[in-house]
Amino acid sequence: MKWIFILFLLGFTPALAAYLRGQPRYLPHACFAMAGMLFFLDPYLYVAPVSWPAWPGPVKGVEVSLIDGVAIAIIAATQGRARTPLLLKIGIAIFGTALVVSIFAGQQKWPSFFYAWQVLRAVLVYVAVSRAAAADERVPIAILSGLAVGVFINCLTAVQQFLGGDIQAGGRMGHQNLLGMMTHFAVMPAFALLLGGRRTLLAAAIVAAGAVIAIVGGSRATIGLFGLGLVVTTLLSMRNHMTGRKGVFAGVAVATLVLAAPVMMWAVDRRSEASKASSNQERQAFINAAKMMIADHPLGVGGNQYVLVANIGGYSGRAGVAWNAGNRAAPVHNLYYLTTAELGYLGLAGLLTIIVALVQYGLASLRRVSGERADFAVGATAVMIVVAAHSYYEYITVTFYVQYLLGMMAGILVGVTSAVTGRKATPVHAPLVPPASRDVTAPPPVPVNSPLY
Repeated sequence: MKWIFILFLLGFTPALAAYLRGQPRYLPHACFAMAGMLFFLDPYLYVAPVSWPAWPGPVKGVEVSLIDGVAIAIIAATQGRARTPLLLKIGIAIFGTALVVSIFAGQQKWPSFFYAWQVLRAVLVYVAVSRAAAADERVPIAILSGLAVGVFINCLTAVQQFLGGDIQAGGRMGHQNLLGMMTHFAVMPAFALLLGGRRTLLAAAIVAAGAVIAIVGGSRATIGLFGLGLVVTTLLSMRNHMTGRKGVFAGVAVATLVLAAPVMMWAVDRRSEASKASSNQERQAFINAAKMMIADHPLGVGGNQYVLVANIGGYSGRAGVAWNAGNRAAPVHNLYYLTTAELGYLGLAGLLTIIVALVQYGLASLRRVSGERADFAVGATAVMIVVAAHSYYEYITVTFYVQYLLGMMAGILVGVTSAVTGRKATPVHAPLVPPASRDVTAPPPVPVNSPLY
């Protein structure tokens, strides 16, 4: 079945590229589909030509999805108008170098290649979205609308699971932490639009659905960073352009968070104290294991190989990680420790450079864009800040779901800014009529120093 899917993708991708090249007005529709299908890839919209289903790392093969085909088609159908900032290029180059080194440095080469391939797919999505957003101003709202479909359906599913007795509902994504982080990518841009007075019905619905997902999911990081994200978005929006409406919304948001605090505390406290204490102890044990691994392997143990080395190297055992399938098969719950353990300090330097580059570019772009583009720049920058903070408590940023979303949001940020800064201004003194078509019998222009002036 997977080979049939790949054959379909090989025919679908060039056909879509040709169609979009001839009908560029449908570019936002392609972006809407790309974002909307993200929540529904499993199990029918992606396959792995090379598959290691029993591999203990997060990436289990050379995977290909329908999103990849749409992204390649968009790249082929658009021109390179988006300008990737230099610091971001440097960060990607450093991180990419660390990935290549890890392929040859690790105990197993294929698993590291799996992860490098996944990162490459996220970069393709970034290039596609940045080009599309620079070419058509409707693309950002199309992507947000696609994400909204996934958020709404997962909200309904999570509520149904919660009412059925699941105290930490994960919706269709299967885990509350993954679903919670994914909703950040829709909630922050939607709230930025709400502050700007645009798309208010859709934006309000997305923010409300995100709040429900956070509450029924019961993830402490998701709940806390949901509130923090709204505050960061408000501050960035005010920094961009202060209005009375934003002041009112800021006050309403603060009042709402205060009133909702008991509900959020209930969402966290419904987990037993023993459960929360055990979770904290396990997270610390993971970090201790990662620290020992980094001390022994400063160049990294190889991408996608933390779990293997943590077990056969005895790091999990010495750190006190509980001996059960759930814990021993999971990486350290911290993206920064995980990246350093697998890709070494070079990989960590690349990751931090990428984060700094996107946040710095987002802050700088707020002085260049206006209107709805500015709202999306605000939302995308807030997402980068919130996800960077959330990644200190989770490793799920290494999943293809979140990496696709990072590519989309970074593409929106670069695309909406490039659409403005990349324009060529029309010469002020350009003739309104081409010289060859001028009427030679017309009287000569009046000199500037003529008494007629």
